[in-house]
Amino acid sequence: MKKFIITLSIGICLFSNFNSFAQVKPIAFLPNAHSHNDYTRNNPFNQAYGLGFGSIEADLFLKDGELFVAHDPEDITKERTFTKLYLEPILDAYKHSADGYLFPNKGQLQLLIDPKTEGAPILEHLTKLLKPHRELFDSKNNPKAVKLVISGNRPKPADFHKYDEIFFFDGTLNEKYNQKELERIGLVSASFGSLSKWNGLGRLTDKDLQKVKSKVDSVHNLGKKIRFWAAPDTKTTWYEWQKIGIDFINTDKPFELSEFLVNEPKTAYQENSPYSPYQIKGDFKTGLKPKNIILLISDGAGLSQLWAAAMANRGNLNVLNMPYTGYLKTQPTDNYHTDSAAGGSAIATGHKTKNRHIGVDSLGNKVANLPDRLNSIGMRTGIVSNDDITGATPSAFFTHVNERDLSDSIANDILTSKLNLFIGGSNQSFTKQDSSLIKKLRSKGFEIGTSLETVQNSSAKQLLVFQEDQVDHKWNKLDKEQSEIKTSYRFIEHALEPSIDFLKKGNNKGFFLMIEGAKIDGGGHSNSTGFSITEYLSFDRLVGQALEFAEKDQETLVIVTSDHETGGMIILDADPKTGRVLANFATNDHTGIPVPLMAFGPAAERFQGFLDNTDIAKIIYELKGLN
Repeated sequence: MKKFIITLSIGICLFSNFNSFAQVKPIAFLPNAHSHNDYTRNNPFNQAYGLGFGSIEADLFLKDGELFVAHDPEDITKERTFTKLYLEPILDAYKHSADGYLFPNKGQLQLLIDPKTEGAPILEHLTKLLKPHRELFDSKNNPKAVKLVISGNRPKPADFHKYDEIFFFDGTLNEKYNQKELERIGLVSASFGSLSKWNGLGRLTDKDLQKVKSKVDSVHNLGKKIRFWAAPDTKTTWYEWQKIGIDFINTDKPFELSEFLVNEPKTAYQENSPYSPYQIKGDFKTGLKPKNIILLISDGAGLSQLWAAAMANRGNLNVLNMPYTGYLKTQPTDNYHTDSAAGGSAIATGHKTKNRHIGVDSLGNKVANLPDRLNSIGMRTGIVSNDDITGATPSAFFTHVNERDLSDSIANDILTSKLNLFIGGSNQSFTKQDSSLIKKLRSKGFEIGTSLETVQNSSAKQLLVFQEDQVDHKWNKLDKEQSEIKTSYRFIEHALEPSIDFLKKGNNKGFFLMIEGAKIDGGGHSNSTGFSITEYLSFDRLVGQALEFAEKDQETLVIVTSDHETGGMIILDADPKTGRVLANFATNDHTGIPVPLMAFGPAAERFQGFLDNTDIAKIIYELKGLN
């Protein structure tokens, strides 16, 4: 996962005394970020510039023929000059620029100067000070130049023309400008408090929202950008400003805003191709017992991942149509947070265990799993996963090891498993040259395939198919709008029907089929909203197929749950009308949050309320007379 990282050189610069300089390279270009009161921080300019801020503000006093940076006269010190704190660092940044631009992607810096003493003398002094470097501040003719915008004690609009064209001016909402004056307006700034008393929590009232939006639109109609000062400085505000279309986010929290904007491509997602879920037409009487069982596991998905996917899909999901719902507690024996090994094992065996253990109890003793026991009554069994077949969750249904990383041991346990069908990704345990595992599997009667076509055509008693998704793994990139990234093929959406057909061949005792949507977990680990949502939507389309089969079959129980939640996903905003979701994450690890549980079919009523993850296997055993 790519996190918010500040390089060592930036770190030295940002936290050192402002008298010392180090070469600063911005981590990004954030054109909408405005560093307010930048000069009050430890290293003025370099801090905001290093964080990628496209707009930086400095208050200036003219005293004894020198420009000083301060908010109040009493704050003036001899070290805090405009030259030392701003001009020299800017010139240094140009000196070390590879292409003449101060930011990546040809980004332009805006420097907002707020004269605190009379504006005309300050502008006169600035004109002389910048004359040797004028080209670097002539943004009208040089796209690489710093754009200078004068705010505060600025000249009257009628006098704009008297000043060097390197200077633009900060406009107001109340003034009317003729065309010549408007050409010299760099942006429009306004006090937010004059429009609303909103504190940045919750949402703007409809009345205030309309008032703010109308002002923003009026400025945009002039072809100008807008900034609000004295506005709430919260994440909620920043989200709201983006929705409204406010051009510059004014902040006194540069680190927080930079992280917010840098990570935004991962936190926001919009689904542009929603689908219609399967509509269940009836229900089952209580007290029935199923012949077949389909267990669908969404690895890493908690209620937030489910609900985020629902909002992206316009408020609809197949899982939301399932009549019986509950939650699973997921804790292992040695921690509050489970991993997939312990979580998968609890579901597959009905026994709690330690993290990293698979198919054994806390003491390392082998415990029987669902396929082992269901095979004893003649049921055919299979597992499907878009993880490696030796991954923690799928292998919980066939292996017995004390350490999840023992891939060779896990792979070799396929030889003694009662499972009839294995579908998942391969790994080196099957491909390394000195391995005889494939030969042993074939000699035992296994058919080995590399596509779902093998499943459709096979008459073998046991079948191992290596199948991979064709996924664009650029989901983890921060420099791309994730809404535009598509996955070409997720094979679990095509695996249900051939898997059922294979398990039903020559069998009238029923089947057990587990299918795992493994990659939702990756969305949590990478803190990617889009990754989490799209993988859950893929999983949900699989759920819809299972529901349709079960309703037609009338003898199949469908159980949908997760082994654990990953990421501590928090939905910050969503619009089911457009499919846009904004989320954040509390961690890049698993959490102990209970996970959703849904069921449909004969005995579905048994899977509701708060259950332990071991109860799934226990209830299945009871339904099948295996207590």
